[in-house]
Amino acid sequence: MKKLIAISTAILIAALLSTDADAKRFGIKAGVNVTDLNVENVESVGALGYQAGISWQFDLPLGFAIQPDILYHVKATKFDQVESQLGFGYVEVPVNIQWGLRLADRKVRIFAQASPFVGYAVAQTGDFDSVFDQMGVDKELLDKVGVNTDNIDKWANVNRFSYGAGLGAGVQLGFLQLTAQYNWNFGNSLKGREFEALFNKSNFGGYTVSLAFMFGGKRK
Repeated sequence: MKKLIAISTAILIAALLSTDADAKRFGIKAGVNVTDLNVENVESVGALGYQAGISWQFDLPLGFAIQPDILYHVKATKFDQVESQLGFGYVEVPVNIQWGLRLADRKVRIFAQASPFVGYAVAQTGDFDSVFDQMGVDKELLDKVGVNTDNIDKWANVNRFSYGAGLGAGVQLGFLQLTAQYNWNFGNSLKGREFEALFNKSNFGGYTVSLAFMFGGKRK
């Protein structure tokens, strides 16, 4: 995790120091996503979320570009046997490392990107108790084996700090940029004996489609 943050920071600083004003652009970005909390012992299905925020783009030599974002990103999941949805809203900072080609007299750019990211959960949707009740979890039985379900509250069993990476592709036409990618969260999103006993491990994964409006700079 520390290496991921260090590498992302180093790439961002290098881009800021090595590009001139004509190669820098600023924009707004929004998108939708379908995410799933991958857990070992319970069937879960994808749920709809969204992201929105601001973006910067820096051109680099040899077809490369770097595009860091600051986003509010909602990730959620639904468990197969219940109606309740459980999700979290993250302040997330992905650093999109892009490589692409310019076509049509350099007016169109197609690219692939890798996106390491870090985030911090600031909001929560859904309710643990309602999920447990609809799943038919026997809380008395859990208490007997040493799992104290009374300790399950809004944040005590959530790893608020998250990190991961995404892989995707996109196309940029003038000031419009459309991207699609798959994101993996590394590490568990839920923690504590209460959830380890039920799920063993838990991490988000899902598809994102986003549209950005980028302004400023000259495309070389």
